[in-house]
Amino acid sequence: MDADGPAVLFEDKQILVVRKPAGWLSQPDGRGRPDMLNWAKDHIKERWGKPGAAYAGLCHRLDLPVGGVMALARTSKAANRISGQFRERTAGKIYLALVAGVPEGPAGEIEGRLRRDGNVTLTADGDDGVRAALSWRRLWRGELGDRPASLLEVNLLTGVKHQIRAQLAEAGFPVWGDALYGGPQGPKGTISIGLFAARLTLDHPVTRERMGFSALPSSGEWPWRLIREAGGAAVRTGWPRPLAGRHRPPQSRT
Repeated sequence: MDADGPAVLFEDKQILVVRKPAGWLSQPDGRGRPDMLNWAKDHIKERWGKPGAAYAGLCHRLDLPVGGVMALARTSKAANRISGQFRERTAGKIYLALVAGVPEGPAGEIEGRLRRDGNVTLTADGDDGVRAALSWRRLWRGELGDRPASLLEVNLLTGVKHQIRAQLAEAGFPVWGDALYGGPQGPKGTISIGLFAARLTLDHPVTRERMGFSALPSSGEWPWRLIREAGGAAVRTGWPRPLAGRHRPPQSRT
């Protein structure tokens, strides 16, 4: 799968699921930088032979330096139904996070309150801010350069902007390359950070079938290539495997 451009994981008449590259915007910002919304419209127009402008609806967002699985809608009704799943927290999102340091134990949870301050998310005191919670599981530990590092699988339980980046940094484990939150800086000009949306589960907006999609960061992309260069065994110890199209998860629906 091409790490330099978007890739389609699944599409039908209602939904388009793609792999967003790090360094792409989720939607246009008026500065002419590449974005997933316009790319999706162009793809739909070409793939399905749509006359005139094609419709694509943004249902959720990934930060500019974050790559991974992203769902867009092909109709306004599908957009409302999928966006509702993200608002109601019935859509599931799991990330890979390459962080500085090694959390104690094989797994854990982080819960607290966060508030926005300009373009950053900070820990809130008392009843200020909003509740934020995530769970994590360690997939790999080792050293990158002369610094201890870990690869975590993060299950996002709430939805706050920059939540994973802010909460891991506050816990003492900033994301690799995320200078905004104190992470080790990457080479000059590097946009990507060690955070990747690896799995997405949601209900199809029409059939209501529970669907799951996953992807991996490119092993040649910074900072993920650092694990390979360090001789890390992350792939053997738990990285999620890409799925072809769609599947039903093993657990029963509730």
